[in-house]
Amino acid sequence: MKKTGDEYFDSKEFRELLDNYEESVKSGHPAFMDADDLADIADYYHFMGADQDADETIDYALSLYPNATLPNVFRAREALTAGDIDKAKECVEQIENKDDPEYQYMQAELLIAQDKVEEADQFLREYFSTIPPDEYQDFVMDVSNIYNDYGLNDKAYEWMMRTKGDDSNDFKELMARTLFGLGKYKDSERIFNELLDKDPYSTRYWNALASAQFMNEDFSGAIVSSEYAIAIDPHNPEGLLSKANGLYQLGNYEEAVLYYNRYIDVAQPDELVPQIYQELALCHSSLHHLDQALAYIDKSQELESNPVDMLVMKGHIYLENDNIPMAEKMFKDAITRSHNAPIILLRIIVSLYDNRYVKACYEMFKKFFSMVVDDNFRQGYSYMALCCWDLGYTEEFLKYLHIAIKRNPTETRIVLHHLFPENMAAKDYYDYMYQKLKK
Repeated sequence: MKKTGDEYFDSKEFRELLDNYEESVKSGHPAFMDADDLADIADYYHFMGADQDADETIDYALSLYPNATLPNVFRAREALTAGDIDKAKECVEQIENKDDPEYQYMQAELLIAQDKVEEADQFLREYFSTIPPDEYQDFVMDVSNIYNDYGLNDKAYEWMMRTKGDDSNDFKELMARTLFGLGKYKDSERIFNELLDKDPYSTRYWNALASAQFMNEDFSGAIVSSEYAIAIDPHNPEGLLSKANGLYQLGNYEEAVLYYNRYIDVAQPDELVPQIYQELALCHSSLHHLDQALAYIDKSQELESNPVDMLVMKGHIYLENDNIPMAEKMFKDAITRSHNAPIILLRIIVSLYDNRYVKACYEMFKKFFSMVVDDNFRQGYSYMALCCWDLGYTEEFLKYLHIAIKRNPTETRIVLHHLFPENMAAKDYYDYMYQKLKK
C-alpha cells in the first residue's frame, strides 16, 4: 500500500481494514463492515484518485446501511461537486440520525453551496452553542475545514480564533493553510517550518512549505523544499510539480521540462490537467522550440474542451517567438469564435503585456474598458494599473488601482504583488500608494 501522507490512512489500523476489505472483494464476497469503516475506505480511494473503487464501496455501504450518515454524506458531497444541489439534498435527507454533527455540517454546506454564507454561519453558531465544551475544538476544526474547502478563508480564520491553546499538529496545519488562503504566506511558512521541526519526514509539510515560499516569490526556497519532498518520496507528484514550477519561474526551462515530464509519469490520470501540458508548451516556447510548444498545446486540447482558449495560447506562443502574423491570426480567430467575449479579449491583452508590448497593451485596455459597460465586470483593472505603473502614468495608475481594489481585491494582490508591502490588506493599499505618490 502506497504512503499517502495522511496519518489515519497510513496507520496500521486502517491498512488492516483496507486489506480485509480488498481481500473480501477479490473473493467475490465483500466483508460485512461498519458503515463508517466503509465510508473511510471510500474516502481513501477518492483521496488516491480511484473514484470508481470509491463509488463501488459507497454503493455497497448504502446497500447495507441506506440511512447511515457517512455514506450519504459522501454521496452528498459528490453531488455538490457536480453542482447538483437537489441530489445533495436528497442524500442528506436519507440520514436517519439528525443529531449527528456530520448531518449538521452537510446542512451548512448546502447553504454555502447556494451562496447563503451568512445563513450557514448563523446555523453553525446556533449549533455550536449546544455542544459540550470538550467538543469545541473538533467542531471548530471541522467548520474551518468546510470554509477553507469553499475558499472562505476569512470565515475559517474567524472560527479558529474561537478556540485557544491548541498546540496539536492538526490545528497548526489547518491554521497554516488558512493563513495561506488569506495571502499571509510568511505566517503560513513560519508554521509549516515549526511542523517540520517536529516531523521532518512529512512530504505533505514540505510541499505546503514550498507552496507558501512560491507564493511569496521565494522560488529558490520553494525548489529546495520540494527537493526534500522528492528525497523522501522520489515519486511524489506534488513535489515534482512544485519543483517544475519553481524552475520555470527562475527561467530554468530545460530542467523544468524534465520535472514536468517526471510529474506526468507518476501522476494519477485525473491529475493530468490541461495546465500541465500548457506549462510544458510555455517552457518550450521560452526555449524557442516552436513546433514542440504547439504540439503540447494540441496535447492540452485533448483534455481541454474550449478550443478558443487554445487559440489564445497559440497566439501567445507565436508572439513570444516573433511570428507576429500568425499571432494576429490566432488572436483574431479567437475573438471571432468567442463573439468578442470580454474574457478572451482580456487574455489577449494580457499576452501583449507578458511579451512586453506595454504601450500596445495600454492602448488596447483603453478601448477594452470603453466597450465594457457592465458595472459588475471585475477583471483586468489591476493589469491596466500595472501598465500605467510601468509607463509612469501616475494619475491613471491611481484611478485604475482604485477600481481594481473595489471590484477584485484578490486579482489586485496577485497582479500587483511586487508593489504590496508584506501582509498589507488590498483594501488599505490604495491609501498607501496615494500617500506615497502624492508626497
